[in-house]
Amino acid sequence: MRNPHPAEAAGTVGDDVLTVHALEAELDRHGGLVLRPKCGAGGPGELVTEWLRAVNCPDCLALDHT
Repeated sequence: MRNPHPAEAAGTVGDDVLTVHALEAELDRHGGLVLRPKCGAGGPGELVTEWLRAVNCPDCLALDHT
């Protein structure tokens, strides 16, 4: 099966469209792929929107450099 998402993805969570998180693919309880912020921002049901923007979340950036 081909992964529909690139290895590196960025996006926003919920109503906060200014903070752009690094996203990673996870399996949901039904076995489907979902994108979630690396830093853990947002709740389980909160909408994640993928963007072609640079990551600016300090927590995600710190995780990428450790």
